[in-house]
Amino acid sequence: MDDAPPLRVRFRQGLWLAFCLAFCLASLGLIVRELAAAEGEAVRLAYQFQPSEALHLEYKQNMTMDIRLPNLKRKLVSQTIANKHLRVISVDENGNALVEPIIDRTRMTSQQDDDAESKFDSADGPDSCPSEYRPLLATVGKPLVRIKFAPNGRLIVADSVTGDGKVSKDFKDDPTLNFLIVFPDHPVRVGDTWKDEFEVLAKLDKTLKQGVKLRREYRLLKLDGAQTEIELQTSCLTPLRDPLIEMQITARLLSGKIVFDHQRGQIVSREMRMESQVLNGIGPNTLVNTVMTQSERLVPNPKLANREK
Repeated sequence: MDDAPPLRVRFRQGLWLAFCLAFCLASLGLIVRELAAAEGEAVRLAYQFQPSEALHLEYKQNMTMDIRLPNLKRKLVSQTIANKHLRVISVDENGNALVEPIIDRTRMTSQQDDDAESKFDSADGPDSCPSEYRPLLATVGKPLVRIKFAPNGRLIVADSVTGDGKVSKDFKDDPTLNFLIVFPDHPVRVGDTWKDEFEVLAKLDKTLKQGVKLRREYRLLKLDGAQTEIELQTSCLTPLRDPLIEMQITARLLSGKIVFDHQRGQIVSREMRMESQVLNGIGPNTLVNTVMTQSERLVPNPKLANREK
């Protein structure tokens, strides 16, 4: 006697078994993905410049300086808004990109105490440009430097560009020209850190300069799909005993957050801040308190004001 269940029943049992198996596999896959997320997904951070592309950026800086002199106080407030773009001239087989940063438009305001506000907009042209801003106006719309970057953001070489567009080989690999983040050559996970150390020059007088070593330390804070959030802390490694040098260096000690699209290989935004207090910074018995914020964001469809050529 055949005690086996009817074919229809066995078919339903087979379907139920397949469903249970698929459900278990899906649950197992979910657990594996959750464990992988808990351990931290490793991503490779690198720039992906494309030949002939133009990356448009909007930059904004606000600065307040409170200056205490003997029997006198001064307050200086300034703002700079700039539209600029990075023109990618070429990209070689190793991903090294030759880039020209160009300022398209600049707007600046400054005010001391209750004095009249000084204003400048490069879009207004040379006729209405205050004399103190004319050197700046002459740089708008023109490349001043041509830089070759490695895919990790390391500056390979920088050359100056003259007014007629010719390249002059008179720059070394000056680290202060590097406006990119330098990434590590290996994948990183959330919580990982890396460092970028370099030296800048501070002026002691008209001819004498002193090298000062700085360190940028980065931490990968967050990974959300294509976007990564990176923390930056800048510190000075050289002891600063001269207030004149300290005044020049503190403006470079920016800290904040950067958003980087690791799939497109582009910086999406930056938010930076710097606060400093320098004793005797502009002379004996003086105190200078400075607060500066900087922001920059990628602009997909820029609307730039026309400027007289």
